[in-house]
Amino acid sequence: MNKFCTLWLRITGATPTFFKRVQAIGLGVAGLGGTLATIQGIPGNLTTALISAGTAVAAIAQFAVKIDEPDNNTDK
Repeated sequence: MNKFCTLWLRITGATPTFFKRVQAIGLGVAGLGGTLATIQGIPGNLTTALISAGTAVAAIAQFAVKIDEPDNNTDK
């Protein structure tokens, strides 16, 4: 894999399993914050923090790219 990737290649590239789980957890936290935002009596700062943190975690986890092992078979 190229040492330097473009932004588009990072977004569309294969994501490792661990980071897929991190994305799911981040989206769950953002969803929880969105659900709590509809309940009166819950502070707006809490829901905003949950939505922001969950979205940021999910977005950052998307930039992880699975590095394929080089093919050692050089049968040309």
